Amino acid sequence: MSGPGADAAVQQALDAAVPADLPAGVAEDVADLGREVWLAEVTGDGRGRWPGYFAAHARTALYTRVRVQAAIGRQDPEGPGAVVHLVWAGAGPAGTFMDGRSATVHFIRKGETGTWTPQR
Repeated sequence: MSGPGADAAVQQALDAAVPADLPAGVAEDVADLGREVWLAEVTGDGRGRWPGYFAAHARTALYTRVRVQAAIGRQDPEGPGAVVHLVWAGAGPAGTFMDGRSATVHFIRKGETGTWTPQR
């Protein structure tokens, strides 16, 4: 099964694959932010919101027909902060559309209630 109709099943599989280790509200907030950052990454739209994240990143070939199929926020095992694991779909620069692409976005937060900031 593929296409938008499969997204709920993809979300359930991702939820089950990586046990939750952040408070539910934090996990949801960082997952939502991860979706936004990833969409900016692959489409180019919204990169101005995180100039420090995208400033050193050369503009790459952009994707079209992009959607995030699933996303989860978890503690970052590589350091302080959080990581968002995503499964997404889109058409690459050559026009080939694929479901089930994977990506991660890492975040740090200053202070207990600080803003989450994407990090490369």
